[in-house]
Amino acid sequence: MTLDELAAQLKAVLAGNPGEDLQKNLRATLSAGLARMDVVTRQEFDVQREMLAALRQQIDELTAKVDALERESSAS
Repeated sequence: MTLDELAAQLKAVLAGNPGEDLQKNLRATLSAGLARMDVVTRQEFDVQREMLAALRQQIDELTAKVDALERESSAS
């Protein structure tokens, strides 16, 4: 779903439903549109960012170990 299609659906919702139904329909339309766009929640994003930071730290530690082993090997 494109943003134009989402905007068109929102216009249709706004034109036809006053009051409390408006909020309910707007939320449902936005949720459906965002689900089709493959966006992630802030919580999912933060979890992935933390995992990547931990992996980056592991990579840095392993790189340092490999460098140390290479220096030992070349010194021998």
